[in-house]
Amino acid sequence: MCDLIKSFNDKVEEIFSKKELPKKLAVAVSGGCDSLALTLLLHEFCLAKKIKLFALTIDHKMRQASLIEARELGKILAKKNISHKILTISAKKIPQKNIEANLRELRYEHLCGFCKKNKIEFLFLGHHLGDVAENFLIRLFRGSGLDGLSTIGEVVSGKWSVASEVILVRPLLDMNKDELKDFLRAKKVKWFEDETNCDEKFLRNKIRKFFANFPEQNLIQKRIKKASDEIAKMRDFFDCIVEREAKKIIHLQSDCSVLIAHKKLQKLDEKIALKILASIAMKLGQKPYKPRLEKLKKFYEYLMQNEIKPRNFYGCTVKKFDEKNLIIFK
Repeated sequence: MCDLIKSFNDKVEEIFSKKELPKKLAVAVSGGCDSLALTLLLHEFCLAKKIKLFALTIDHKMRQASLIEARELGKILAKKNISHKILTISAKKIPQKNIEANLRELRYEHLCGFCKKNKIEFLFLGHHLGDVAENFLIRLFRGSGLDGLSTIGEVVSGKWSVASEVILVRPLLDMNKDELKDFLRAKKVKWFEDETNCDEKFLRNKIRKFFANFPEQNLIQKRIKKASDEIAKMRDFFDCIVEREAKKIIHLQSDCSVLIAHKKLQKLDEKIALKILASIAMKLGQKPYKPRLEKLKKFYEYLMQNEIKPRNFYGCTVKKFDEKNLIIFK
């Protein structure tokens, strides 16, 4: 347990090595072993550094026991003198399709909205080694490229419009779930098991069960993360090339529109053009994630034509601006 605490403290110290330690931090805690272990580890760090910590729980009402568990979690945290806030997602906003992705977006909007309102710059999240491996396989199955297969960012700016001033921090990416469970057991703290984690209608749960079949799953997950880290380096190199090429074809841009040289776009390498178009669509459509590759390719193929009529894509519209340029706008 001492090794885990030291590794965690060293990681947080490293994250803030070039920044002044903040006076306030927030952590997302669901009551599962990963986020609860993170909250207790972060609490000890904050006590030593005299930082105010806010633990935030989302009640999404997808399970009957969600509010009961959130309140029980509050009692556990109160015993540790940790400030706890339950953020409730309105029943009207609960998604009916693409549930997992849309709920994730709603959670981040609420969490980051609280941070922004309370002038908290850093939101800590409990993603760990297993999450990295699961995300890699999920995206591999869905045909993702460099972006999707790259490792989860350890420190990244919030992608949501409400979260533009919030930085997401994931200090557990090199730690496995067994270590976190052992830490909680040593602290004699119980965690909650979400029964939906056994529902195999979700791809993530199928992959989680797949990993559980291997006695050496922690080693396998480490190897997947290493591969994902290497892919991230390739992505960063590619992004430098994309940025250079984007400057050649984008003539004018604002928060609501982008002007693109049509002929220059048509001459670009397909992979570079796809990355540029995805970035434009995300920015203008105010979307936190890239469009699915299959739909992005269809949009790209449409733009390879010489005759362009108005067409919608990912919250944006593209149409001919003049003889040489296309305009993409909200």
